[in-house]
Amino acid sequence: MGVIGIEAVTFGVRSLAKSKDFLTDWGLKILRTGAYGADYACVDGSEIKIRAYDNRKLPPPIQAGSTVREVTWGVEKKRDLKVLAHELSRDRKVKLFKDGSFSTVDDIGLGIKFCVSKLKTLKPKPLQINVPGSNVRIDEAATFYDRATPQTISHIVLGVPDFNIVESFYGERLGFIATDRYTKRGVFLRSAKNGNHHNLFVMNIDTRKPKFNHLAFKVRDIHEVIGGGQFLTKRGWHSQVGPGRHYISSACFWYFESPLGGALEYCADEDIMTDKWRTREFEIGPDRFSEWTFNAGSTFKAPTAASRAK
Repeated sequence: MGVIGIEAVTFGVRSLAKSKDFLTDWGLKILRTGAYGADYACVDGSEIKIRAYDNRKLPPPIQAGSTVREVTWGVEKKRDLKVLAHELSRDRKVKLFKDGSFSTVDDIGLGIKFCVSKLKTLKPKPLQINVPGSNVRIDEAATFYDRATPQTISHIVLGVPDFNIVESFYGERLGFIATDRYTKRGVFLRSAKNGNHHNLFVMNIDTRKPKFNHLAFKVRDIHEVIGGGQFLTKRGWHSQVGPGRHYISSACFWYFESPLGGALEYCADEDIMTDKWRTREFEIGPDRFSEWTFNAGSTFKAPTAASRAK
């Protein structure tokens, strides 16, 4: 279907002021700001948009409180938009825009939009790591970061009553591919054959309605994950979990509670897949699953504490 990845994410928030403070500390570039809200960008141009919770132009919320309201997916070409719009208009209302982009809702009621991708190609300097027997960084100190500068949006995670419904919609209707699974509990989906380990992860939770869990941003390396997390901690934001490394996807991570709802994650060194990859199955356990279930109402729910984000 030509879907590349996440182009933008729009949130409806209870506190625009606190959300603006958080996203500025998160390291995003401010594009536009005003009484209506604000727009921010990663280095590659992917955007985070915040609007007042009661903004009537936003799609309906999937849950109460501050939360994600719309995910914009980028596609390769305009003809991909036509194919997708035709496919989705068979059973739902599709709103078309002059530039060829369009918006609708998925099968759990989350607003989704599609546009031709305008993201920039990134060419960062590769991380050089010395290991016994292979020293590549000579007479040069390692890179340290005072704060993070998110390069791109990696993925979004949702808790849902039945992940099979979501997998069916994104897989059969949009061409997403299952990279890995938690047996009878959740699935990691990537939007293209060659790319991120996952752009969307959905997991079953013990509620009747879907719930936003977290949004992840790629930074350049583990040093930047740590530098960004340390900066946010100094600024008074509450660390939810991390730093650490995921067993599935291999990504280094650090999560922080967010006034946008759920959490935001810094991640680095995520697995990249091709069509040669074969889907794996995992049983749920605290050592592999607990980091995904914060605020999800699940068995492995983590304790929370008072924080600036609340």
